[in-house]
Amino acid sequence: MNISEFERTKPRETHEAFMNVKEKYETLLKETVIMDEVDAARVEITSQFLKDLKKIYKKFLTGL
Repeated sequence: MNISEFERTKPRETHEAFMNVKEKYETLLKETVIMDEVDAARVEITSQFLKDLKKIYKKFLTGL
């Protein structure tokens, strides 16, 4: 399957869900002010989650 064929037929709701979650956690990272260890842990976990989500998203785009 080539990229243009995938783009034409990809699951739109799944793509939208990926984008919404990505935006949600990027916003959380931007808005979190680290004032204590709990905030630092939240930022670290959120960063790792976004990294993992981006890996999954790349696989989604390739149709794997």
